[in-house]
Amino acid sequence: MNQLVIRDKAQEYIFRFLGGLTLLGVGIQLFIQSPKTAIFWILVVVFILAAIFFLSLNFGALINRLTADRGILTIRWNTKIFKKHLPIDQIAEITEDRRFIRITMKDGSTIRLHVKLMDADKRRAARRFLKENTGL
Repeated sequence: MNQLVIRDKAQEYIFRFLGGLTLLGVGIQLFIQSPKTAIFWILVVVFILAAIFFLSLNFGALINRLTADRGILTIRWNTKIFKKHLPIDQIAEITEDRRFIRITMKDGSTIRLHVKLMDADKRRAARRFLKENTGL
């Protein structure tokens, strides 16, 4: 099994900053509002859940992962909701430009992986991984 994990450090810092800011908001609410009201506790719970969401990097969904195992290419990309499982022998071609890596299947469908905001070395690493594991 071969796997490539690509993380966007700038995006991680932004999400962690927002999580810290949200926790700061909870702390400020503790001093400003009255804990005797129901709305106070609702806001505290919502803010803590939002902070967990930000600090966990969207529950791990912001991490790009490519996995090749037993003839199946599994793609977990931050712009896709679900994982894509592609048979490697059904891949017709892989092309790349500045915005996307396009995987074209033999049935004519395409999968676009957004790489516009990635560093050049991460784009090259993703392309090299796909080239080595698919032979294209």
